[in-house]
Amino acid sequence: MLPPSSLQPPPSTPRGRGGPRPGAGARPGTLNALKEGHHSPRVQRLIGLLTSIPETRAALLALARRQRAQRRQAERTAALLLYQILDQALANLRNNQTRSQAADTDCLLDTLLSRKTIKHRT
Repeated sequence: MLPPSSLQPPPSTPRGRGGPRPGAGARPGTLNALKEGHHSPRVQRLIGLLTSIPETRAALLALARRQRAQRRQAERTAALLLYQILDQALANLRNNQTRSQAADTDCLLDTLLSRKTIKHRT
């Protein structure tokens, strides 16, 4: 029979994982809580209080509208740039091909561009 002390698990030794450690976490003074903490109850309460003031609510809504408009404009500009880059690349491709290669490229492009939907993984 084994002695009772051998039936107990060995004492655990700290492995340096989990819990607060020296140097862990964000540095003091960072704005991470403001940028990423919008789900916290404290920030939600602050947002509720700020939006209860009509002037502040109007200013926040105007800021959100301006940001949406800027985002739409940036997306339009990016789409236009991408279109121009692709158009130039296709023109260069067509100029550097024989007739049979150009016909193959046109057939491939027609097939790719005729697809009506883009399939996304769900």
